[in-house]
Amino acid sequence: MASFGFIELLRLTDLAKARATGRHDSDYTQWIGIAFEVGGQEFVAPMGEVSEILAVPELTPIPLTKPWLLGVANVRGRLLPLADLAKFLNIDSHERLKNKKVMVVDQDGFFSGILVDQVTGMVQFSGSEYQDVPLPEESPFAPYNHGRFVKDDKAWHVVMPSLLFHDTEYLNAALG
Repeated sequence: MASFGFIELLRLTDLAKARATGRHDSDYTQWIGIAFEVGGQEFVAPMGEVSEILAVPELTPIPLTKPWLLGVANVRGRLLPLADLAKFLNIDSHERLKNKKVMVVDQDGFFSGILVDQVTGMVQFSGSEYQDVPLPEESPFAPYNHGRFVKDDKAWHVVMPSLLFHDTEYLNAALG
């Protein structure tokens, strides 16, 4: 419940900024995403793919699973498996667990929490700011990337959390 409030506060903050600057969103196609960081790299996930943002909940470990599957949490009566995205992608993350955030993805029968270093807020882009430019193939995020937006000389690569559910490595968290 609180995370829905967090997302709504981010939306209202952006709306207030838009009004203050005189920006009229009806003038162009807009795309809204959730900005997040993993291993010192910044990305944006589509707003429609992230159902809520949570602080790291109390976890129950699952025996005989890969180290990146941290366990499950009871979130309003639903069991939420929680995967550490940095560990899954073999990226160094120096952020302490209690300071990290969980992006909850609830799509197409999959309910999963993705642990990221931090969620920095909502970002909004116009359709004209989108570029079909992928991350380099050697990037661990490349299989989950869907182009980028460029705004104020900064590139925001789009990472689609839903693409994790098509990755057999992500779906097969059991050891063995």
